[in-house]
Amino acid sequence: MSKVLIIDDENDICFLISEILEDESFKCKVANNSSEALKAYKEFNPDLIILDVWLGNSDLDGIELLSNFKEQNPLTPVIIISGHGTVDMAVNAIKKGAYDFIEKPFNSDKLTITCKRAIESALLIKENTKLKSLVNPKTPLIGKSNFIQEIKKNITKISQSNSRILISGMVGVGKKLLAQNIHQNSKFNKSLCTFIDLKNTEEKDLELFFSDSMNQISNNIIAQSNNTTLILENIDYLNINYQKKLLFLLENNNLFKNNNIQLNQKIISTTTKNLLEEVNKGNFIKILYDRLSTIHIEIPPINLRREDIMRIFEYYIQLYNKNKKFKFSFTNNAKAKIELYDWPGNISQIINYAEKTIILNQNFNINNDFEINNLPLDMGNFEQENINKNNFELSLKEARNNFEKDYLISQIKRFNGNIKKISDFTGMERTALYRKFKSLNIETEKK
Repeated sequence: MSKVLIIDDENDICFLISEILEDESFKCKVANNSSEALKAYKEFNPDLIILDVWLGNSDLDGIELLSNFKEQNPLTPVIIISGHGTVDMAVNAIKKGAYDFIEKPFNSDKLTITCKRAIESALLIKENTKLKSLVNPKTPLIGKSNFIQEIKKNITKISQSNSRILISGMVGVGKKLLAQNIHQNSKFNKSLCTFIDLKNTEEKDLELFFSDSMNQISNNIIAQSNNTTLILENIDYLNINYQKKLLFLLENNNLFKNNNIQLNQKIISTTTKNLLEEVNKGNFIKILYDRLSTIHIEIPPINLRREDIMRIFEYYIQLYNKNKKFKFSFTNNAKAKIELYDWPGNISQIINYAEKTIILNQNFNINNDFEINNLPLDMGNFEQENINKNNFELSLKEARNNFEKDYLISQIKRFNGNIKKISDFTGMERTALYRKFKSLNIETEKK
């Protein structure tokens, strides 16, 4: 049974609303002024609040109470009611976080429908937040690669700027994790970020999401996610029609036509495609690309930053190991096998694999090392051309040196010995490359 807190200084109105909603199986509680409302909010923990703008004999008016409630719990929907409503008042209420605005005298059916939608919307947002998070939002950026170190060094600047961010990379490289970390370091970090997966969003939902009608404000996810971080996943799946709608919002910094509800969001977009190529193909609007990619971060696949693999694997081993009496350790052979595998599914595959490893080794002997034959059997074919099976008989350092040598030689061939191109591609400075060539006895001509 959903709980509704009704706040109005008119007892007749409170009684009427209670009667209507209780007939629909809502549980209602009434408050006639701001002090009663604040007390009732803490004790009652409502799923929905119906709040009058004008409150007699109160220290706070309805808008001030709205701000207070939103600060305590941004997900609790608030419906504003007033007998003297104006467009400016409605706009101000929405800007402060109200779900909807209803004028008195109100239609009982409209009130009931709006209340049900508000509660359903809040539940969907909570569920969406849970389901869309592959990792805990507080999960750190794990690794020691040049890419991770550079991101860690600049993440505060990136997060606190007003610039829009585009994150690109293969499936599973950690685009969502990076977006969540940016949100956690932003000015909106006290609120939940909102995800929209444009790849899996139906046309009818997109129409509501990007509607510019004040009548659809309660369904407009752009409006409902104002004053927080909005993460647009798979932005390349947005068709031209909705690209134009999004561009209008960004260009005008306005949520709706003919009103002053300004856009106040940190917008992060993600894509697995090269958006510039999509622009050249006519599939993506160039101006929209420019507006979304003020800061562009391309995440390299995990097999190009192998020094991060084992650290990520061990982090999730510890995370999934709920029974702390089992202590997992790894032989050099096991580490080499993990680090030298290509991980085509990137970090997502590593996470799934770590979880599987824990599941299949619940009876692991605490006194033994974590041997290769304890690993799940479907890891893939490790005897691939670019990985010498004899590496598994070597120490981790020797196996890693063999891989690095093969890898760098392949890049030298790929870029015809052009050190600048090799440096740009690998993310290694030229001086570091030359030192690595020398240590691995790789001969190359400087270009």
